[in-house]
Amino acid sequence: MELQTLNVATRPASGKEKARKVRKAGAVPAVLYGGGQDPVSLIVNLRTFETLIHRARGGKHAIVQLDVDDNVALNTPALIKAVQYHPLRGAPTHVDFLRIRLDEKIVTLVPVRLVGQAPGLVDGGVLDLQMREIEVECLALNVPDEVVVDVSGLHINDSIHVSALQVPPDVAIMSDPERQVVAVHPPRVVKEVVEAAAGAEAEGATPETITDRKDKDEKDDKDSKKK
Repeated sequence: MELQTLNVATRPASGKEKARKVRKAGAVPAVLYGGGQDPVSLIVNLRTFETLIHRARGGKHAIVQLDVDDNVALNTPALIKAVQYHPLRGAPTHVDFLRIRLDEKIVTLVPVRLVGQAPGLVDGGVLDLQMREIEVECLALNVPDEVVVDVSGLHINDSIHVSALQVPPDVAIMSDPERQVVAVHPPRVVKEVVEAAAGAEAEGATPETITDRKDKDEKDDKDSKKK
């Protein structure tokens, strides 16, 4: 993963009211922590930060080189650990940066990208992406930009688990290997008919098929005309 440079500045005071003023000024309050050092309150330009997470590799979990304009002693590589967003506008409202060392392994999340056309979709199935991110461990600069998952072999009722994912040899997957990443489910209407039939059989009844229902309706119609 490429190391992105992000210019920030220290924020002398904390608190909700101070944070509101920072946001009104077009910036985002942030905090830098970890590495055995005290936390530092920071200010990040909103537009610059949004550009970074939307365009940079790694997105909201990008690895950055923080350049602190008013205190170069605080300059450090860091991982974007968490981003909080406004519930309505969707704009970032707070950022957590975690100090890292480029020669030590880190644990972070990597986005999943699906490729290929699943045959199950052609048959009417529904694609269900259950994990949009995978947790990995590796050196900071070896974090992959994404984990590619090929769904071209998935038919209805097929799935791909974490254990089947492919990553570079210097990257270790930390997510549960038994978890499903993506699956192709049967069409909902078919699923409901099957479930209804199973329920009827469990109660000792014979499930009515579509053909049975059609024959019954035609018979009722004929009897009505005779009357």
